[in-house]
Amino acid sequence: MNGSSKTGWQWRLLCRFVVICAISGCSPSHQNDSNPGSTTSPIAPGIVNRLGPKIEFVDVAESSGVTWIGRNGEEAKKSTLLQMAGTGCAIEDYDCDGKLDLFFAGGGEFGEGREILPLPFGLYRQFSPWNYISVAKEAGLNPIRHYNHGTYTADIDNDGFPDLLITGWGGLQLFQNHGDGTFEDITESAGLTDSLWSTAAGWGDFNRDHVLDLYVGHYTDWSFDNDPVCINPNSKQRNLCAPTDFEGLPCTVYLGNGDGTYRDASAELGIHEIGKVLGVVIADINGDLQPDLYVANDALPNHLYVSQPAGNYREVAIQYGVALGETGVSDGSMGVDLGDLDGDGKIDIWVANYEQQSFALYRNLGNELFTHASRPFGITAVGTLAVGFGTVIFDADGDGFSDIFCSNGHVWAPVPGVVSRQRPYLLRNDRGKKFLNIATESRGYLNELHLGRGAASGDLDGNGTPDLVVTHINERVAILRNDTPMLNWLEVKLVGRVSNRSAIGASVSIKTQHVTQIGLVKGGGSYLSTSDRTLNFGLGTASVIETLVVKWPSGKTTELETVSCGQKILLIEESGAP
Repeated sequence: MNGSSKTGWQWRLLCRFVVICAISGCSPSHQNDSNPGSTTSPIAPGIVNRLGPKIEFVDVAESSGVTWIGRNGEEAKKSTLLQMAGTGCAIEDYDCDGKLDLFFAGGGEFGEGREILPLPFGLYRQFSPWNYISVAKEAGLNPIRHYNHGTYTADIDNDGFPDLLITGWGGLQLFQNHGDGTFEDITESAGLTDSLWSTAAGWGDFNRDHVLDLYVGHYTDWSFDNDPVCINPNSKQRNLCAPTDFEGLPCTVYLGNGDGTYRDASAELGIHEIGKVLGVVIADINGDLQPDLYVANDALPNHLYVSQPAGNYREVAIQYGVALGETGVSDGSMGVDLGDLDGDGKIDIWVANYEQQSFALYRNLGNELFTHASRPFGITAVGTLAVGFGTVIFDADGDGFSDIFCSNGHVWAPVPGVVSRQRPYLLRNDRGKKFLNIATESRGYLNELHLGRGAASGDLDGNGTPDLVVTHINERVAILRNDTPMLNWLEVKLVGRVSNRSAIGASVSIKTQHVTQIGLVKGGGSYLSTSDRTLNFGLGTASVIETLVVKWPSGKTTELETVSCGQKILLIEESGAP
């Protein structure tokens, strides 16, 4: 736990320079280095796509010592909207020892009468590949003040150690990382006075002063004073009410003052629409080098806020074509992510939606215009029975084209005709032209039924392949080791010096002889979860990156040429004016 471990100190000392450091060479067989007992075959049998081998994920949570279960209080036999949301996770190296650790929200339960009781948070420290130990109590992640949902990490004070925000019903909690393995609740002193039902959140530098700010999305006005009785027509029994039975709430944007405190600047920035927010992602979407916000609403139009020269924001989702579903009405949107899904160098928007609605791929056509492209890209053909939540865009097979994972599970309690537990989606990208759901052709977790909620990605064992962490309601989390045979790869970790230290808002573009790729360092994303912000690029058969360009939030640019594959490189922003 000690942040002054040898590896941690080496990592921090690098932060004094602009550096590139390789951790391994190119090798098409490295993917099982940390798992010598793997029996994954190299390529041929089980190919589901002409581009490469079968994608294989194995749930190693139990053998890794991760036993966490997020709970919603179902044993009280209530039927409240609160129980639908579930909990999320975060992948983050909290002690800076070079190994990724895992945060989990705990959810809550119900006491006597109207009493709502929060459950503790989880923190699992990785001490070797696929070996974790629970350290939440020792880390001081207490008190637990609210029925909690979301986990959002970032280095808010630029000290090199990631801090933690927890969202939930009744308020926020902000924990400052002291760098010695412990945290302190600084919510009150920071001025985060929010008391509404907070769900999705995201860190980003909205006013470009190089201090991280905070977007907080709220869901509905549910409470025990506003808890209507809704009867399911099939079972004739009480079940969850729909979000349309409640009013939405305004979001809140807190600007960081640079002294550890925050102020509500929602009106000042023009980010104050009423929503029923379940997802938000923050990055430069329109290519103007300024942070934008995409907000996924449940049964209301989604929002897109783009930055303006005056420093405020304008809501443009309708104009850009990313507010509504395929049929021109509002979807029940939950999880969200950004990425270049068709390989044209422009950032597309991906949204996981409710059943009987196509999950949405909004393809970026340029010139501030998107089109709902789920049908031509094969997304609609997957079917419309799933209720999607946590979702991540990542290159699962390392071929240079981004794939999509989505954690699915219904919101209703079991009733006749409804399967609450659902299979996840793993949508394999066929060279930027089509997506194929290969989960049903997989073994183990991907072909099993779960009540899925949060999802995050990160290279948990440091071997160049992105792994997954998935949360469920009242079911142990899944730690999905990526055993897919991988060719070449590159990982890039950015550290800001003029920009915020987490480098949220930065982009990295790489060019090989085969393809050009772009990666974004994002705030928010997925559902109630935070993925590791190290950018993972699959390179296919390419052995050299011809050019690598970093665009920092400060306006600075870092350019490299002839970068070898098979490296994890650390790039630190130069100080001084752009």
